[in-house]
Amino acid sequence: MSFAELITRMTQAIVRNDGAAAADCFTDDGVYHDVFYGAFPKARIPLMVSEHFHRDASDFIWDLHEPVSDGRVGYARYVFSYAGRMPGSEGRRALFEGVSICTLRDGRLVTYHEVANAAPGLVMLGFAPARVAKIIERQGEALAARGESAHHLPR
Repeated sequence: MSFAELITRMTQAIVRNDGAAAADCFTDDGVYHDVFYGAFPKARIPLMVSEHFHRDASDFIWDLHEPVSDGRVGYARYVFSYAGRMPGSEGRRALFEGVSICTLRDGRLVTYHEVANAAPGLVMLGFAPARVAKIIERQGEALAARGESAHHLPR
């Protein structure tokens, strides 16, 4: 199966609330790193899908664009939207764009990471500016904590 087929299978399983099918796209040691909810090893991906994604939102659309892979690493640009279910955002449509960054082994995902422009979608959901700022701050802290960022920051 090509990377394009694999990542489409994984994302569309999440859209239809089939966490087991999404998890099946990962190696046994695979991990899904979600921009909002954090890291989920393969065994917990079904719970992530049902107890986070589909608890907090509905009516998902996840379109992938220009997936590419060298067999070891894969990238795909995406546009993602949903209707909010959280208090204060019920029924509001959120729209995000991002890039999926995956490592691969034996035709499966070892890691799924994403870099997403989350702020516009959070504003669409009606999140207060302080709440948006807190989420963006957490994302900045995670970026700063990565080893590859160390030489970019003051010592």
